[in-house]
Amino acid sequence: MPSSSSVQNSHINTAITIALFIAPIIYLSRQQKRLAKDHQTYKAEREAEVAFLSAQNSSAHPLRPPLPDILRRVLSRCKFAYLSTVDAACNSSHLSLMRFTYVASEEVIIMSTNRKTKKYDMLEKQSGVALLIHNFQEVSPPTSPKLTGEYSITLNGSCSVVKDGKFDIMDVCLLLLYTKSV
Repeated sequence: MPSSSSVQNSHINTAITIALFIAPIIYLSRQQKRLAKDHQTYKAEREAEVAFLSAQNSSAHPLRPPLPDILRRVLSRCKFAYLSTVDAACNSSHLSLMRFTYVASEEVIIMSTNRKTKKYDMLEKQSGVALLIHNFQEVSPPTSPKLTGEYSITLNGSCSVVKDGKFDIMDVCLLLLYTKSV
């Protein structure tokens, strides 16, 4: 007949085995529920974005700050844009692919460029620009939703060069695009 301590050890071993078997199942189940909820939220946001952006007729009703939350989310998620500037002397335009950062609290888009570029020279002469932002498909971790490149946003605004002396060493300047129409 087994002793009471061996029976107790057997019960403890059984409890530990069950806990080690069930704990990962519970964890995975909760993680799956969280991912499903995140996916639903993401899907609802994307549907609202597509509906909002599809319904907008920018020439009839230009948006002015404060921008709607939907546009703020899109701007916060995107990183690349096409910056269009005008060369009045040559009666032509210039298009540049730019990396940008959107600062929602200031309603400002920040870009940088080398001072020895055609774009910089044109921005020194006139500040009116157009910025085309497209949600390029991004490589994402498998657990996060992917952007699908469904829409683009065109912003018209004034771009100013930040001249505070901090960037002279790198020969790079910051460009600030205010999302107000010109």
